[in-house]
Amino acid sequence: MQDGALQLLLDEAACTRLLMAYGRAADWQDGEALEALFWPDAHIDLGFFKGSGANLPAFMMKNAALSERRFHLTANVHIQVDADMATSDSCAITHAVGADSNGGQVRQIFFGRYLDRFERRNGAWRISERIYILHGHEIAPYQEAGFLDGVLRAEGFGPGHPYFELA
Repeated sequence: MQDGALQLLLDEAACTRLLMAYGRAADWQDGEALEALFWPDAHIDLGFFKGSGANLPAFMMKNAALSERRFHLTANVHIQVDADMATSDSCAITHAVGADSNGGQVRQIFFGRYLDRFERRNGAWRISERIYILHGHEIAPYQEAGFLDGVLRAEGFGPGHPYFELA
């Protein structure tokens, strides 16, 4: 394998890791991990948040705290690397369960895509720009089936959670 081809694979893998780490950091409410994904001067436009990479982690932690459970799935990742810059287009599904105004629960599902730009600075890749494009959103009352009573719930996720180190 040529050195250039190997470097391309390594660069694509580094960018893919950043995309996947975003969902884990948001789901586990790990602000420190979010900080490591974005350059502080990154331009972020999620629609409901427009700002810098430096301000995103605090917003995401506040937003994640509104739901009892969160689940991010990133798929159909397409990455183009050009030296120390890269771009990607990836699809995302986000599922969240939270309290409604009547004391019950509501679920929300977001279908969208991330358009990202990555930069390698001093040998490290991070996201330098992120744009979220919404494809669809569903919101509905949430009630779990009784046969799931014994299944562990993804509640209270954060760096202090007993399963955090296993994840």
